[in-house]
Formats: sequence, C-alpha cells, structure tokens
Amino acid sequence: MEFLRAKNGKLYRGDCPMLLRGMGFGGWLLPEGYMWKFYTKCDRPRRIEALVEKLCGAEYAASFWERYYASYITEKDIAWIVTQGMNSVRLALNSRLLFEIVPGGAVTFRAAVHSVDSCVEWCRRHGIYIFLDMHGAPGGQTGQNIDDSENDRPELFTSEEHQDALVEMWRLLARRYREEPAVGGFDLLNEPLPNFFSEYTPQLLPLYRRLIAAIREIDTKHLIILEGVHWATDFSVFDGLTKEEAANNIMLQFHKYWSTPDEESLAPFLQTAKHLNVPLWMGEGGENNLSWYTTAFPMYERLGIGWCFWSYKKMETSNSPVTFAQPDGWQEILDYLDGGIKPYRTAAIAAFDNLIASIRNSTFHSEIPDALLRRPPVWIPAEAFDAEQICSERETGADFRRTSHATLLFVDGHIGAGNWNRYGGGPQPKSERIFLRLHKDDRVAYRIQTAADPRVKITVHWHGNGALSTQLDEADDALLWVNCDSGTVDIEAIEAAIKE
Repeated sequence: MEFLRAKNGKLYRGDCPMLLRGMGFGGWLLPEGYMWKFYTKCDRPRRIEALVEKLCGAEYAASFWERYYASYITEKDIAWIVTQGMNSVRLALNSRLLFEIVPGGAVTFRAAVHSVDSCVEWCRRHGIYIFLDMHGAPGGQTGQNIDDSENDRPELFTSEEHQDALVEMWRLLARRYREEPAVGGFDLLNEPLPNFFSEYTPQLLPLYRRLIAAIREIDTKHLIILEGVHWATDFSVFDGLTKEEAANNIMLQFHKYWSTPDEESLAPFLQTAKHLNVPLWMGEGGENNLSWYTTAFPMYERLGIGWCFWSYKKMETSNSPVTFAQPDGWQEILDYLDGGIKPYRTAAIAAFDNLIASIRNSTFHSEIPDALLRRPPVWIPAEAFDAEQICSERETGADFRRTSHATLLFVDGHIGAGNWNRYGGGPQPKSERIFLRLHKDDRVAYRIQTAADPRVKITVHWHGNGALSTQLDEADDALLWVNCDSGTVDIEAIEAAIKE
C-alpha cells in the first residue's frame, strides 16, 4: 500500500487520484447508547460501563467488555466492506479506553490499543485504509454523549492538562503508526464545539496547530484531517488557516445529516477547500433512508468529495449496512432504564451474554451500499439527477437544487423547503416526495453503476401527456439520459433492477 497524500486540492494514492468510499466504525471502541436502543437513558461509554457493572458485578463486566471488543468488529467485517466496493474505514477512538494518564501527566497506552493494531492489520491485509478518529478526547471536545464527556462540558477547552494529554496521545499514535501506509490519516478531533459552546471556538485553530506540529515532529508522511465546529458543519474556524499551513498534507472534513442533499448546501465547504487548495471529505453522514443515501452520496462523488458512511453497525435497524437483533432479555434492561424494576443479576448477565451472541450473529444488508453506490438493484429519486440540459423555464415548487434549471415539484403541490429527516430509515411521506417535470427537448442524466450490463433492466417511472426516451452513454461511466421528446412528462423515479 502507498501513503495517501493531499496534492493540488485532491487526494492521491501514489500518482493516482483517489476518492474515499468508507464506513464509520462507531459503537465499537466508543459505544453510544442509541446504537443499543438506550438513547438518552444511558447514552455514552462511561454510563454504559457503570450500568453493566451495577447490574452484573465488576468481575462479569471485565469479561463482558473483553468479549465485546473482540466481537463487535472483526476481520470478517473488513472483508465484507471490501466486497461491497469500499476502500476505507474511519475508526472512532475513545481516549479514556486507549490511554492512561499517569501521575505527573505522562501518557501511556492501555492494552485496548491492540484492538486498533488488529484493525490496522486487517485493513492492510485487505488493501483498504483506516483513519484514526479522536472521537472522545480527554475531557471531551463537544460536551455531549458522543465524546464520553463526564460533565456535559467540553473540558478539553477548559483544561490545559487535557490539552497536554491530547498532544501526547497524538504523539504516541504518530510514533506507533508512522511507518504504516494502511493508516490513511489522523482525524484530530471529531465534531468539536457545538454552537452552544462557541465561546471556546477561538481556541480550536491554535490547538489544531499545536497538534499538527507535535505529529510532524515524528511523522511527516500521514495525512492530517481537520474538522469544522458545530458538528463539523461550520468551516468559518478555518478563516485563519493559511494556504502554507494547509499545504502540510492537510484534508478538511465536514459531516452531513438530515439536511437537504444538494450541491448548494455544500457551497461553504467547497469554497473553503478550493481557497486552501485541499481535498474535502464528508467524513460522517447517514442515519437516514435509502432515498437520501442514493441522492447524497453520488452527489459527493460527482463533486469530487470522498465520503464515509455512519454508522456501519447498530442494533435492529433498517438503515445501517450491518445489524444485530435485540437480544432476549433486553427489554428488561430498557424497562429498568425507564424507571422499572431492577432485573435480577442472573437475568442481566443473561441479557448481556445474549448481546454478545447477537453481535456475533450480525446480518449484512447489501441494499445500503447498493444505495450509496447507485448499484442495482436501486431506486433513484427523480430529483437526484447528475447532469441536465434544460430548455424550459423553472416553475415554482420545491426549494431544492436552486441553481438548477429543472422544475422540481412536491407531489402534493405545496411549495418551499423539504424535510429530509428520516432518522429511523422510513420512506419519504407522500407530502415530501418530489417529481421532476420535463418539457419537450429537456433532458437529464443519472449515473448508475453497471447500467451498461445487459442483465440490468432500467425503468423510468413517469406520467404525463408527452413521450420520453432513454439513452445510455457507456463512455461516460454508464450515464443514463432521459429525454422528453414531446409534451410534458413528470418523472417520479428511476429503477435499476437485475433481470431474473
């Protein structure tokens, strides 16, 4: 494998440009309560750990976590990810699990770092890259459940000791993996400082500079990734970053959830990346439905933006690539968290043993990567076109893709912004569905993986008083053009299926 490099605004593997397609490993080394259906009732690692120990005892808890870390992600997961066409993973790290801060402030690795070593080895063996993501920094960088913060405050920014510890942690990681090309890069801080802690924002860029300098003293080869503030959605923090600083093998990362999947919404990220001449990565996004996936992720690729889906594995859901069933006895745990009766220790132990068994018997769902990659079988919303040649005037309708000339209308006739929040993966309600109206000589195109394969059947779902035709441009990565030859047609979706 070759080290990844940022060059002239693009990511390169050796001399070849590379677009990241990846999976985010949440829930493994930093378990989040929602992935276990605990939600806010027991929402972060330290609280989940306390729950297991309270219900099952300290001796059992130690055994449970050892089995959990050995089971949640294995080489089988890496192998499956590769078969699905991915080339990378992003591993969420919890500093409290991986490092010990000893008296005097020195930092050392704990035994849990061997889980990271194993994942690096699996990725090297299967030829994909792993990005190390500091998801839970010392003291917490967000003050929320996602960083395992103790007091719901971003104490990384209120404690010089925490910042010193973070610097030493990245030094240790850089030293451990500096000669490892399978490590794609170092993601310094996940989603730092939401807006309600914006008083600390002026500290972020200086901390980034300090971390970069510490890493570069040891490792000059690896990519370094910087995220914006407010859940990695605000790049204004980079206004003070110079082009010279950005030329130090830097990539910028944004996250996108539950929002309008159009190019216009990405303009601030694209502008900053262009100004600094660095590659751009959508490092975390998902938790939505298949329609949103097959609209958003191909859009990233069309714009030259690499991506990483979140999250790869969760309990009993329809919108993650890998799921595990809710284990027997789990409802007793949930009822207890809701204020119910504390389960007997034997029952609690059985429930957590069943959780391990359930994880080991996970189910793989190829329909998720199919949607991300536009790979048949796939259903593509009409509004998710990749190219257009429009002669008609745009009509007032959906406030979506505003710079496009194409007419996009809500099925129920209302106008304005859409609601793209389908957290649980459910389909778009009829009131939020959009159709594309074409008049004579209008045409749009959809990029569909393997569309030129004779086994693929493509159906355009439409109605109207006109006529349409299709044309497959095999020379342009299987770009399917849909043409309005006469009258008016209203397109609802493009369906690509495998012939029986």
